[in-house]
Amino acid sequence: MTISESVKRATGSMGAEVTRIFVELAKRRVSYLTVGDPGGEPTLLLIHGSGVSARYWINQLQGLGGALRVVAVDLPGHGESDPMPHVSVEEYGRVVAKLIDALGLGSVIAVGHSLGGAIAIALASQRSGRVRGLVLLASCVKLPEADGWGERFLAFLPGPLRKLLFFAMAKKLLFAPGAPGDAVAVGMRELRACRPETILKDVHAAKAMDLTGPATRLEVPTLILVGSQDRLTTPALAQHLSELIPGAPLLIRRGAHRG
Repeated sequence: MTISESVKRATGSMGAEVTRIFVELAKRRVSYLTVGDPGGEPTLLLIHGSGVSARYWINQLQGLGGALRVVAVDLPGHGESDPMPHVSVEEYGRVVAKLIDALGLGSVIAVGHSLGGAIAIALASQRSGRVRGLVLLASCVKLPEADGWGERFLAFLPGPLRKLLFFAMAKKLLFAPGAPGDAVAVGMRELRACRPETILKDVHAAKAMDLTGPATRLEVPTLILVGSQDRLTTPALAQHLSELIPGAPLLIRRGAHRG
């Protein structure tokens, strides 16, 4: 394992300074953003969703850095982390578990957004003694079946048009009307910066996941949050997740989207 501190800093106008660190795990570079006291415990571990990166958490990093140690990981293939050939929710969880071990984090509270929430569940099942709590944002254990007509339609379009329509569809799906402009800008900027092959792998991982079993076996305090206008991970899916995890309360934020 090697750790090197980058000269680059996460940008932001307010809050604590955020540092980017690289760690080598199994000959693959994994990047993460961190802020706060390195000796602080527990560590707040932020796991982003599909198509974005640790930069998606910049406001949380800067806002919470004065209170505790915060680590936001770039999942493989996202942000500045090296890609890996085979992707699944469980494999992402194993990478995050290795990062926890490499950094010597005593215990963590894992916060996962969207696909990151499923990864947090997988992580907790793999490292039950190291995960002290879970916060699952816009998350579910399994996506409902879809006919996939949109994917088939996009596949027949020319490359530039396909890309344009993909981002237009993603914006409509991920953000409700009236969503804050800065949140939309951050999310869309992240999606456009993500490798196309990474987005495709994330989509396949999300479609294949089924964490029903691991969710029912969780024994850590868990909080579930969802926006009432979330069109992808609907309040109904969040309610199902709450019913699966013993003692997990569900908070629905009225008028909120998934970003």
